[in-house]
Amino acid sequence: MPVQPTYPGVYVQEVPSGVRTIAGVSTSVAMFIGRTKWGPVNDPISCLNYTEFLRTFTDDTSQGDMARAVRLFFLNGGTQCFVSRIAANTDTASLTIADDEGAPADTLTISAKYPGDLGESIHVIITNSIAGVNGTFDLELYKDVSGNKTDDQKWTGLSMNPASQRYAPTYVSYKWADLSPEDIVPATDPPTTNHFAPADTADTPLAGGSDGDTPLTTDEYSDAYDVIDKEVDLFNLLILPKDTTIDQEDVWADASAFCLKRRAFLLMDPREDWTTYQEAVDTTNGVNFLRTGLVKDHSAVFFPRLTIKESGSSVHVGSSGAMAGLMARTDSSRGVWKAPAGTEADIRGISGLEYRFSDSENGVLNPRGVNTIRIFPNGIVNWGARTMDGDDDFGSEYKYIPIRRTALFIEESLYRGLKWVVFEPNDEPLWAQIRLNVGAFMHNLFRQGAFQGTKKQDAYFVKCDSETTTQNDINLGIVNIWVGFAPLKPAEFVILYLQQMTGQIQV
Repeated sequence: MPVQPTYPGVYVQEVPSGVRTIAGVSTSVAMFIGRTKWGPVNDPISCLNYTEFLRTFTDDTSQGDMARAVRLFFLNGGTQCFVSRIAANTDTASLTIADDEGAPADTLTISAKYPGDLGESIHVIITNSIAGVNGTFDLELYKDVSGNKTDDQKWTGLSMNPASQRYAPTYVSYKWADLSPEDIVPATDPPTTNHFAPADTADTPLAGGSDGDTPLTTDEYSDAYDVIDKEVDLFNLLILPKDTTIDQEDVWADASAFCLKRRAFLLMDPREDWTTYQEAVDTTNGVNFLRTGLVKDHSAVFFPRLTIKESGSSVHVGSSGAMAGLMARTDSSRGVWKAPAGTEADIRGISGLEYRFSDSENGVLNPRGVNTIRIFPNGIVNWGARTMDGDDDFGSEYKYIPIRRTALFIEESLYRGLKWVVFEPNDEPLWAQIRLNVGAFMHNLFRQGAFQGTKKQDAYFVKCDSETTTQNDINLGIVNIWVGFAPLKPAEFVILYLQQMTGQIQV
């Protein structure tokens, strides 16, 4: 605002510089979607380590590989993920207890915190219940799985009077169950006076819990996508661990479309019936079958499955969780523009692979866009960096994983960093500020080695002027910003030329 001078003297006014720093977003926040034995349904929970995952979802693997995938994610370098539990037709275990005053009436309901038959392992004991209005009682809750009593907690002198400091529904805090009051009459008395304690109750488990008696469908995954779209601000990698009731190939297409919408990348597991390289590239049931309906440049598949040890036995598990952790580790040490493959890309927390491949077999898989995990003397490493659009016959510009993920990183960062532009006056002063701020962001990436070229003119460009934004665009309220970059492509094939030197005799 211009200064309005009224007296002789010096006036000071701060003038904005027009510099608005654009911060790069995280590149390795993983999103896991699938069934678990415990936890909230369709409520994405942030986990910063495997212990946090166990606290909410448990390590049960009877329904699928969720716990294994999350564990491998953190073992291989992952630092943050969201876990969204999905379920079909589940029920929550509960127990409603009546009072002993007059005509029996319900007074307290104890419900498992989350749906599932695991809630039936919660046991309730009520003792020392004092009859009459504002009576008190003692409560014990514990969990019993296969005869093992855990998480035993006791509370004394509880009340059902909301005015009491020991009002049971709010005073009792138990990680496995919640308490809620029930309407208790006689109806002839004012409700505010009827605070009867629940009757003494012998050791009784909650009942009615169910994990669901119907297989998962794509509807449960679609419902999860809708919730995630509203509640999760940012994620970069999507993993759908194996489930015992639905084939993974049935959900890849919708998942990749969701990734396209959210500027994320889908990590896929191979089909379980792939046992040889011929089956992986088979025309009918091979990798081309997985490409049906897929957003190919936003997804990648890794083959074969990994082998882990559980209770002394070998278990085969999809590699997507481990690959998400590997990408997080590579992003942290080298940058998102570095392919998560090569001798540095060792996979940790595993004992082997379901199948081993030779160089010649890898030479069949790689040109078809199947990323092969190999066993080398220095460990088990990822030896591929192609998207599902990376088949040599496709000629895609997003053939390689690091190029696609770098583009997604730039898009998301600029999307967030340019929101201040909305509703600003659309003319040259605005365009100059855009060029300044976007150029500073791109130049910082150039200095970190994210682009090709030794000069910035060869590495990137930012254009926003009267050529990109015409008068008609201005009339429509549009400002067009063109940003280009020269991506780094991985050196897939290293060719060494060796020649003997003969006749080089010095006189």
